[in-house]
Amino acid sequence: MARSRPPHESISHVRDDLPGDSLLGDDIRKNNSRRRPVPRRCVAAGPVVLVAVALVFFTRLLPGTLYGQEILPALPATDAAVEIPVQEWPMRPGPRTVRVLVHYPQGRLDAVRPETGLFLTLHNWGGTDCVGTANPATLAARCKCVALCVNYLQSGPRDSIEGPEPYDFGWLQALDALRALHWVWQGLRQQGIPFDDRRLYVTGGSGGGNVSLMANKLAPRTFAAVFDLCGMAKLSDDIAFDFPGGSSLNARYSRDPTSPNFLSRDRQELHFVGHPHHLARQKELGHQARIHVIHGANDDVCPIADAREMIANFETSRLPVVPVIVDDKRLDGKVFTSTGHALGDRTEIVLKVGGTGLEPGHPQALVRTGPTDFERRDDKVRYRTSRGEWVVSYRQGWPEGRFFADPPPRDDPDHLDPGYRLTGNGERLPLRTPADWEERRRQIIWNFERVAGEFPGPARRVPLEVETLEETREGGVVRRKLRYRTDHSSHVSAWLLIPEGDDQPLRPAALCLHQTNSVGKDEPAGLGGDPELHYALELTRRGWVTLSPDYPSFGEHAWDFAAHPEYASGTMKAIWDNVRAMDLLQQVPEVDPQRIAVIGHSLGGHNAIFTALFEPRIRAVVSSCGFTSFTRDDLPSWTGPRYMPRIATEFDNDVRKVPFDFPELVAAIAPRFFLAVAPTEDQDFDVEGVRHSIGAAMRVYHVDNADENLQALHPVAPHSFPRDARRSAYELLERALPPR
Repeated sequence: MARSRPPHESISHVRDDLPGDSLLGDDIRKNNSRRRPVPRRCVAAGPVVLVAVALVFFTRLLPGTLYGQEILPALPATDAAVEIPVQEWPMRPGPRTVRVLVHYPQGRLDAVRPETGLFLTLHNWGGTDCVGTANPATLAARCKCVALCVNYLQSGPRDSIEGPEPYDFGWLQALDALRALHWVWQGLRQQGIPFDDRRLYVTGGSGGGNVSLMANKLAPRTFAAVFDLCGMAKLSDDIAFDFPGGSSLNARYSRDPTSPNFLSRDRQELHFVGHPHHLARQKELGHQARIHVIHGANDDVCPIADAREMIANFETSRLPVVPVIVDDKRLDGKVFTSTGHALGDRTEIVLKVGGTGLEPGHPQALVRTGPTDFERRDDKVRYRTSRGEWVVSYRQGWPEGRFFADPPPRDDPDHLDPGYRLTGNGERLPLRTPADWEERRRQIIWNFERVAGEFPGPARRVPLEVETLEETREGGVVRRKLRYRTDHSSHVSAWLLIPEGDDQPLRPAALCLHQTNSVGKDEPAGLGGDPELHYALELTRRGWVTLSPDYPSFGEHAWDFAAHPEYASGTMKAIWDNVRAMDLLQQVPEVDPQRIAVIGHSLGGHNAIFTALFEPRIRAVVSSCGFTSFTRDDLPSWTGPRYMPRIATEFDNDVRKVPFDFPELVAAIAPRFFLAVAPTEDQDFDVEGVRHSIGAAMRVYHVDNADENLQALHPVAPHSFPRDARRSAYELLERALPPR
């Protein structure tokens, strides 16, 4: 069936009047209204501090740089509060200091011994000093550590809850905490006081738990253990923009790129402490810290679902994580008293969970091996995000954080030839290695997003909340109708088909995407529409697990494109829905996660290509009647709300201005298996444009030594997916994804 060609509709602009503050969780409200007075021993440390503060305010600073180490105050002789200079906050340019509460064993610097460690204990969102975290005096005495509380950026309700700026959510806050840790670490060394820097620990409650996790991320070679007490795992959309969702927290960010509070995708990705790629980077760097995630099973302030996702990502990355989920069975009325956000006695929780690991000299003591990040003095702590790289430099010993944005890609007018790369001066060079291709591939994805909108990225995931609505068994096939959440505002319905029998423990799986058809998912699942397009049912009868979801606005997926400017196009909304469908497929016990394909016809055919562009878990693609080059197509037909309105609104329906074409998209899937089924009589997608696209993309597949993975079938037929072509496609898929 041919594509529907809706009239052009422009998308609405992003709203820039997002709500301001919202009520925070009970823990934060309680601690803000009942802050305990600072003990007498935590008062400022006299003239040393005054001199340091004076020097700070008379020192000029280049934007984003740290103050000179020479103005740092000396360590106090007894427990005290000290101001130290830290990195500038771009939201309020100029010199900045933070208050550090220092607690020694026995309250004195001269009580530090060779076995003494260092312990950061960080207050909650909205708190100050030592509120909402483990008591520093107790940690210092019982763990034989110098315990530090840090009034990191936006401490107190005035800045963290009521201020006009968005809540930092761990970036500069963690750098502040690490700066304080380095100040004590270096001060002890400079005075020649022996201590055990293998015993470096960090803990915090709620927002302090988030800062603890971020400190470990920004100093992955420094800590021996982390104790996260119900902290935020990521800057989710509901927290960032005050959307309805899993949390009542409001970080006051904006989606409007012109707003000073704009949240870029790069920043949102950085704030995801469980980001899979970033965890892999920590593993490469030699991360050792044992991460204790202590979270209430019914926490709805820092949602338990986010914590579980983070734990799963730690486990997948093989980082040492110890989940402590506080449910009814763990409540003891003394240490653990709540399954919600409060948890219980947060000091005793750290001591109980840490156990003998916090005792110096114990055979099971938690210690780090190798030098700290402070000693390494390098800038290897780097985290790639969608449009750049976050770098934490330790060149001067202390941490200094920067974001380096990628330069925009060159927009070469020839999008029909992906077989070259551009040099810095615009010279074309032939592709010779896969590394040559990666830069061109990055440019292709960037340019595609200029048209379809930004890909949401891993930090945007919400719990799937999968529901089984019905189940039937017929003809050797188990058919389940599922409903699952894809983002904060929508659910998708899909048919999951599983072969009966257990003769094959792990089966290949296929995401089956339907054409333009009011019945949506029912057609590939064999419940309606064209019998020649029941490919999900046919694959299941061959032993595959298949999942057929509705495209936005088809079937049961009611979707108002104009009401959701967070997606610049129906195309990007469909891509994200399909990525969440992949998340669901990987949870099906019968599925081999290394053998997942996507197959689609017409609308589903190009939807399959677009999804594979962003989803590396898709190992093979079959696109039936799904594309041709834009030069041989009706470009305005791509501009409806279901597709990519920017082709009209920003690129004037001019193929010379649209910054990508299908030869590049097919090439960007290399070296994975790709099959184009392009009938010779297709009146919607010209076969010659398909032939050219496949031929051009072959140059890239050849660089990857994967020529056999790019194939095309050209049945003599109109816009359809004929039976013989389907059978050939299934056979090619099975050869491309053989049993392991």
